Amino acid sequence: MNKVNILNIPITNTTKAQFSKKMMILLEKQKRPIQIVTANPEIIMLAKENPTYEGYLRASDHVVADGIGVVMGAKMLGTPLQERIAGYELLLEFLSLADVEKHRFYFYGGKPGVAQKAAEEAKKRFPNAKIVGVSDGYGGDGDGVQVAEKIAELKPTHIFVALGAPKQEEWIAQHAQRFQHAIMMGVGGSFDVLSGQVNRAPELFIRLNLEWFYRLITQPTRAKRMLKIPQFLLAIQREKRK
Repeated sequence: MNKVNILNIPITNTTKAQFSKKMMILLEKQKRPIQIVTANPEIIMLAKENPTYEGYLRASDHVVADGIGVVMGAKMLGTPLQERIAGYELLLEFLSLADVEKHRFYFYGGKPGVAQKAAEEAKKRFPNAKIVGVSDGYGGDGDGVQVAEKIAELKPTHIFVALGAPKQEEWIAQHAQRFQHAIMMGVGGSFDVLSGQVNRAPELFIRLNLEWFYRLITQPTRAKRMLKIPQFLLAIQREKRK
């Protein structure tokens, strides 16, 4: 798959359908973990500020454009991406492609009870998705090392990690060697949405690429984080001038 360089981060240039199917095929063949980062402007700016975190992103197998700002940035640089690949939608895509005989899912992260509710909803919506375990992200099931040991015993093929950036990518990088046959993906707040704790933006906002705006007006506490979007676009403009 082709990759587009955005502020020193290689973004995989594909569609959600192509990417998810390709990863499921690779899962059958590869004997090492597949690490996926779902990146928005905030994550890319965090990588620019933190070289260690940037290393995690660059060492991942794939970074996909979760966030219309990343798609806009690629277009501004003259290297357009095929489409935005939202982490939440990619999670659902993997669940929808599951074969009950082959695929085993683990949900790690979120507030106490959220991963469990998300798993229950996933079972209702995707009967072929076998969910073998859940752990919250607040230490109720042990620290990161203990959770990794627990997950390794269950041998899942998909590990969704909802610890938020940079913790989720850090956990994946530190424990990937335990999993020789798994897709490992940071999914941010996806469990909150899947469990019904947080409403996703209405379809109109999603189609108009205004999901970020819906989050801002419904969750004003995100305002400080949203400042990363104009900072990201300014960084893109500087990169373009170079």
